[in-house]
Amino acid sequence: MQNQSSGHQSLIKSNLICMLSMMFFSSGFVAVEYLLNAGWHPVYLNFLRHIIVVSFVIPVWIYFDGIKALLGANWLWGIFVGGIGFGVGSILLLYGQVFSDPVTVTIISGAFPAVSGLLEVILDKRKLNKEFVIGVSIAVIGGMVVIAGADNMVRVSWGALFVLLAVILFSWASRANVIDFPNLTTLGQTSICMLGSCFAMSIMSFIMFFTGQFQNQSIFDMSKIELGQLMIYGILGMAVSQFFWLSGIKKIGLGLASIHINTVSFYVMIIMLSLGGVWNGLHFLGALIVGAGIIISQTSRKSFIN
Repeated sequence: MQNQSSGHQSLIKSNLICMLSMMFFSSGFVAVEYLLNAGWHPVYLNFLRHIIVVSFVIPVWIYFDGIKALLGANWLWGIFVGGIGFGVGSILLLYGQVFSDPVTVTIISGAFPAVSGLLEVILDKRKLNKEFVIGVSIAVIGGMVVIAGADNMVRVSWGALFVLLAVILFSWASRANVIDFPNLTTLGQTSICMLGSCFAMSIMSFIMFFTGQFQNQSIFDMSKIELGQLMIYGILGMAVSQFFWLSGIKKIGLGLASIHINTVSFYVMIIMLSLGGVWNGLHFLGALIVGAGIIISQTSRKSFIN
């Protein structure tokens, strides 16, 4: 009985960690929307964000885990996983937002649980239990309710395709980030793949800079408000959210953790509402349905994957 109570408390704690991750992740969407509307190039913004994140997490990693952990890490694989999964994925996600809006992007990102579960079935040879399938299905319905409440119905577009491809890359990289670096702490796993992602962004930015894509784009020309939004986009929306995200995956697995992605559109709506946006009842209803899906998906006494 005591073990069951302890397990229940651990599950609640793990879900709270995932919720925090999604809240911080959501703040990045709102911050970058402000910067995109101000005319900043999406790739340049992503490049700046990565520089800020790496400058923040690498010293913190060395401080807590020591220089030996950094030097002994599998950097080649870390650069590949981070560069392809999070680097290319973040570019696709940002361009998806360029073609649409923050709420639309987060709604399409609701495909994350299904993609994550499918990856674990294919790569880990696991079977899904019925509670997870039912929970994901309900969460998807919640996402559809949110779509119904949007000002413009989500249409099949390049933006939607970019986001879907980003979701696939993020799912693969999230799994690899936890499984393929077992000797690293969560902080180390976050840092190594963020540096890999920064490596990919640096190459793309270097190419675009010399082809004249970043004309009249300089961080030194940013206002204080824009710099503040950039810090939110980088530190909270990427570094901090990634740390909590990997922590959640370690505790309850990629499949269950990924269901929380469906709540991002609600968090984005709440943040935008606090900044003067308009309340949308269908968005709220959709978020409640998604929440119900998350609870149902975790009601089995067995693990989410048998």
